[in-house]
Amino acid sequence: MKNLLMFLFLPVCCFAQTTKNRDAKRDSIDNNVYRIVATQYAPGYLYSLSFQYERRLNSSLTLLAQTGTGIDVQPFGNIDNRFNKKHQYAFSVFGSVESRYYFNLAHRIKKGKAVHNFSAFYLSLQEFILSNPFVFVNQTASNATQGNNQTFFNFGWQKQYQSIYFHLYGGPSLTRKSFSKYDNNKYLDQWQMGIAIGLVF
Repeated sequence: MKNLLMFLFLPVCCFAQTTKNRDAKRDSIDNNVYRIVATQYAPGYLYSLSFQYERRLNSSLTLLAQTGTGIDVQPFGNIDNRFNKKHQYAFSVFGSVESRYYFNLAHRIKKGKAVHNFSAFYLSLQEFILSNPFVFVNQTASNATQGNNQTFFNFGWQKQYQSIYFHLYGGPSLTRKSFSKYDNNKYLDQWQMGIAIGLVF
């Protein structure tokens, strides 16, 4: 009987300890957060793979820097036939610096909700720079997304669950400057939106 009780009680203890560890982690905010993130942007067919570093400045404010490779993917040919549809690719590099204010973080902490590594809504000012494309597949330089420098005002939400990172954001472009010899500022998007998933390490 004693061995049976121990056998039944052990899973309960392990579950309680796991829950305790998970609960402790869901409320923790690291001063330095490192991520690998894959993002799909709109408008257009833009994708990126980037390295992010987010630094905690105070209880609600962070500074985020990132750099990575951008991929412009455009369909061509018979785009209505998925079996004959082809794609054009252009590769660029990009970087950005962003100041984020997590305006509902204190409220989430007060309500006992998960805030792991700033899992909350935010407002931000982002300085973004994209190089002109340098590698092309079935694409020409004049038709690919051109290099540019823009300043964005973003509204976003992020969530970290264990080591998995989710991110949604969007906002208008406040300033725009093209690096292209093929077009000028009037062809740059006046807003951005993105959805991302990544790993925190």
